Amino acid sequence: MSIIILFRGKAGTGKSTLSDELGKRLHIPVLHKDDIYDSVAGYVSEHDLRNQICFEFLYRFLETIIHSKAAIILDFGLNHFHDAQKLKGWIENRGGELKVFHCICSDESIWSERLTDRSINPLPNQLITNLAELKKHYKDATTELLEGEIILDTVQDKEILVNQAESLILGHS
Repeated sequence: MSIIILFRGKAGTGKSTLSDELGKRLHIPVLHKDDIYDSVAGYVSEHDLRNQICFEFLYRFLETIIHSKAAIILDFGLNHFHDAQKLKGWIENRGGELKVFHCICSDESIWSERLTDRSINPLPNQLITNLAELKKHYKDATTELLEGEIILDTVQDKEILVNQAESLILGHS
């Protein structure tokens, strides 16, 4: 069975940092939405179309992962509950298993600093580099969790969080 590990959450909450570290530790490749988005940015100017391309690629790529019974770590925000729920159902209907980690940063001063750091040299998908703007952008997003989704608060030590994720993935909590 394929295992798809998803790190989701808003910008600057530590998804990429944790997914990269877990990928290194478990020797599992990581697919970052930002890598796809940033790659097409030079060819496609419209934000919504870039996002659509990212999701089209994601689903096609996951077909291959599930078919080959492989594992992958996804770093995709999926901040809208219904998008995460749709992905979960889609994976499970094809015989895969989805493990989900929801990254948050409970200390707004740390979170704000992370976003401000991005404003120095933002990549194409780092459109929002201010916490107030980010909150405004997601004001209507539901904050529901998927069944079995684990919250990782990235104010905690990275090593502790990666250990926790690894334990849950490997099934010994």
